[in-house]
Amino acid sequence: MFANKKLIANIISNIGKVEKQTLEAMRDGRIEQEPAITDRLLGVMEHVLNNKTTAGVRWTVKTLTDRGRGSQENEFGADFLAALELEIEGYQIAKGFLAQSKRIEPSQTFSRQEFYRLQEQCRKMLSHSSASFVFLYSQQSIVVVPAIEIITARDCNPHELISKPMKKFYQEHFECFIGDQNIRSANPQALEELRNLRNRYEARRLVILHGYNEPVQLSLFDRT
Repeated sequence: MFANKKLIANIISNIGKVEKQTLEAMRDGRIEQEPAITDRLLGVMEHVLNNKTTAGVRWTVKTLTDRGRGSQENEFGADFLAALELEIEGYQIAKGFLAQSKRIEPSQTFSRQEFYRLQEQCRKMLSHSSASFVFLYSQQSIVVVPAIEIITARDCNPHELISKPMKKFYQEHFECFIGDQNIRSANPQALEELRNLRNRYEARRLVILHGYNEPVQLSLFDRT
């Protein structure tokens, strides 16, 4: 991505707020299970960023969740699909990633059966895209592990594997070190297009972030 350090710093600061509010809800016991935590994470992201302006960039955020009859967890590889659309200073990019989520503490025992199940979910995501990851929720933080790391590891607590803090992960996502350009919507403003995108990648939820330069409003009294 272009070297807009102010924009990156501002958006990552907001991602930090998203993580903080999600963890506070976990610690308070308001959310406990993985689906509820993921819903809160994406919901807070929408609340914090939607219709907000950071460093001259206006953000719109939409989330979609499959609550239908066919939404049983074993049918989905990814808990959520995250899409990013940027139209900034003549720079355009559309890309995304797939994510599975697990609530587990670093000191907690992770059963062999549960680890093998996670590996199968990761294989399913990787069959769609190499940009596939696992978000690990704990009381202290949210960290992100590459799905490829999960499927090549022995059975263990996933916290033992290579990971990045969520803020660092999103920084690299916005700086274009992370993301698959095939994960994109032909029309990110159309809900039906977004549903089709979510279904194509067999994801339970979808969140799309669209950033664009706000049009400059010229004053009638501005002579320059």
